[in-house]
Amino acid sequence: MNLSNLFLISEFTQIINLLGKSNLVSKYQFNGIEDLRFVIDTKLNKNNDIVFTFNFYKKSKKVDLSDISTLNILNFLDKFGVSVENLSPFKQDLKMPKTPKTPKYKSLLKHSKILLSLMKSIIKQSDISRKILYLFINKSLNIYTVNGFNNVSISRTFVRSFDRINIISGEYINNKNIEILMNLHNLNITLFNTFVQNNLSLIFHSLIAVITIVRIYILTAWILSNIGIAISGLSLDDPVNLLNSYLFYIFNFVFLAVWLFFPRMAIAWIKFKMKTGSNR
Repeated sequence: MNLSNLFLISEFTQIINLLGKSNLVSKYQFNGIEDLRFVIDTKLNKNNDIVFTFNFYKKSKKVDLSDISTLNILNFLDKFGVSVENLSPFKQDLKMPKTPKTPKYKSLLKHSKILLSLMKSIIKQSDISRKILYLFINKSLNIYTVNGFNNVSISRTFVRSFDRINIISGEYINNKNIEILMNLHNLNITLFNTFVQNNLSLIFHSLIAVITIVRIYILTAWILSNIGIAISGLSLDDPVNLLNSYLFYIFNFVFLAVWLFFPRMAIAWIKFKMKTGSNR
């Protein structure tokens, strides 16, 4: 087996490069013709609702949706759609190189050290990202698309884990632009779904890599220690070495416990940190 594959270096390198893609951006802005701009602000309000507020600007002045041509609006939505597609689910980017090179010892040691601190980096993402992910896993969320020109909600999607309920505002049911507005809301939901997929994939891929590295280190230490005991000629039946024999059995018991329960400990730690962050 290639040493790079054994230590998951290729996957780890992809994870590090894509850390920045896992956060939900607070502002999306797209320029159009006639000095028009389309801006979407993202925030998590006091009620733990995700609010996508959109505005159209001509120069620095807000413009009502009804004063903009359908062609211009569709052009903005097309740009926003491309931006959402570029934030493709994290798992699709984890592709192994066709001919991975076996890293040198120093490179391998460097990667493994960074990998052990990777989960800490994930947990210390922006507050909004950590809170949203925690709420998605453990509670529920309301996702709103709001017209910033008159601060009226277009649509609300209730999210509880993977369940979705869409509710359209009564003020817009008969609006001539309702189809365009619903396309915008659907893009916001797609952006949220992509954010969740990226984060979950990032956490689970990283967790697998961390556990693999730690288990390899633990196994190596256990093998070397037992080889050292065998070379030293320690007799576990010798009363003089009774204390050492007890330590030998205790060490092997601790090794087995850590080997078996480290994955659960890591998952419990992640849940605790996410819950702590969500309560801030």
